[in-house]
Amino acid sequence: MSIAKAVALLGIGRDNLRAIPVDESFRMITRELEQAIARDRQRGITPLAVVATSGTVNTGALDALPEIAEIASNYGAWLHVDGSYGALAAIAEPEKFSGLPFADSVALDPHKWLYQPLDCGCLLFRDVQAARTAFAHSGEYVRALSADPVEGYAFFEESMELSRRFRALKLWFSLRYHGMAAFREAIRRDLEHARQLGARIESTPQLQLMAPIELSAVCFRYVNTPGADPNGDAVNLEILKRVNQRGRVYLSNAVLHGKFCLRACIVNHRTTDADVAEVVSEVLAAAAEVCDRPRAGT
Repeated sequence: MSIAKAVALLGIGRDNLRAIPVDESFRMITRELEQAIARDRQRGITPLAVVATSGTVNTGALDALPEIAEIASNYGAWLHVDGSYGALAAIAEPEKFSGLPFADSVALDPHKWLYQPLDCGCLLFRDVQAARTAFAHSGEYVRALSADPVEGYAFFEESMELSRRFRALKLWFSLRYHGMAAFREAIRRDLEHARQLGARIESTPQLQLMAPIELSAVCFRYVNTPGADPNGDAVNLEILKRVNQRGRVYLSNAVLHGKFCLRACIVNHRTTDADVAEVVSEVLAAAAEVCDRPRAGT
């Protein structure tokens, strides 16, 4: 959603945005990416940027960044990685994010998985001068920045947003007070809790895991009648409503493979093993209420 919005705001037009197919695990198919770029080049269209994802919001899927970075480099395209939800897990399990250093820019949202207040966002650049050049009005401005990269320069002078709160201060205080080790351990616990929940779902016959668990997002469905579930979407929607009304755990939703799914995303440093166990029991209790209640006209 954010990329389509950015393309529209830049005036490039959504018609020039190419959506690349994903595989069964919701990762970008690199072969399709390269073919899409090649087709555009044959039509005289120059590729501007490739946007990969390092932890999709719905499932936490991780695109193959090393391969995507190589394709982007071969065609002279900027590589941006949307890591808003997932990339911060690199401080806990860096082996999952081997291609991240190849990105030209990375978007992070500390309010999603660094336990910060809402709307605390961050944009990192591999080459700081590229950022300054992009936001500069003239060559003289760039040279002035090069001579003194801090004095007299602020991104709010160039962005659409003017007045703003000092969002970065809360993040700075958190990191200085707790230290990176505390955040690293908290994210590791979140990842482990997601794996625990996945194992519980797989061992529960009435539930079906709907996507691989890469990070802390867990998508699943209630399947009372596996293989013959014509009303499954409606039932799962009612279960979601009932779970949240019960007030013991909170779930969101996603649509995967055309099916409505329940989604648990564990990004709270206070989550416990008992909380994780409660998810399955609450879903089953809500399902019993939904499936056993009298239907209209009966």
